[in-house]
Amino acid sequence: MLSPDLSRAVADPEAYLVGLLWCSLRAGGALALLPSLGGQSIPVQVRVGLAAAVGAFLLAGPEPPRPPADLLGPAGLLGAAGELLIGLAIALALHAAFAAALVAGEWIAQSMGLGFAMVVNPTAGPMSVLGALFLLLAWTLFLAAGGHLLVIEVVVESYRAMPSAGALLEPERLSAIIGWGGFALASGLVAALPMGGALLLVNLVIAVAAKSAPQLNLFAVGFPLMLAGGIVALPLALPGMATALGNTLLDLQTMLRAVLLG
Repeated sequence: MLSPDLSRAVADPEAYLVGLLWCSLRAGGALALLPSLGGQSIPVQVRVGLAAAVGAFLLAGPEPPRPPADLLGPAGLLGAAGELLIGLAIALALHAAFAAALVAGEWIAQSMGLGFAMVVNPTAGPMSVLGALFLLLAWTLFLAAGGHLLVIEVVVESYRAMPSAGALLEPERLSAIIGWGGFALASGLVAALPMGGALLLVNLVIAVAAKSAPQLNLFAVGFPLMLAGGIVALPLALPGMATALGNTLLDLQTMLRAVLLG
């Protein structure tokens, strides 16, 4: 015996596919713009399949979202744009969370002299080795903590709290979304503080040595010392930095829930 959902799909496949497409738009908008070095490497077919799976889950619920009567008319296209806009807001929150890891990595790389060691990333342009390392660390923390499940939960609950994208354009919500950028920058600098303190001490040692011996060639001595100090301090500071980046991921997910779910 066929399930109710399958029976409905067999009885009226066109209406079922339209409903599935409508229920997949928010998840599709979020999955289309995942952060780089991890998210963008997921094949497009997989992301489309994940969006369709979320849409099928919503369509099987007791009160699935209903598409407009004329999906290809002005009202339908405007509603679809609003659905994609909500999905893009979710993707923007993820980008802000992972941008904190990139900010921390780039700042530390420039401070310790590893800014010249670049990784060519076809999805986001060149980035430093430490920036790529911290992005991968952020992805590991995100997946290990079940962040992907929380994002799917936000997508599903957003249909109840925000049926249309009109509420997303309220000044308070727009101000909160704009504030995600400043929060990501501040969080990245806070995560880099352990390494920043260690490199500052190395700089002070080099400054005292240069003052004591004016003939000292800072370019010949300072660069190796900064590089060596950074390499020694990085494994020691990594647990604290991982905790800071994990807290950033959780905080931005909380901010996202506040914007979309109220």
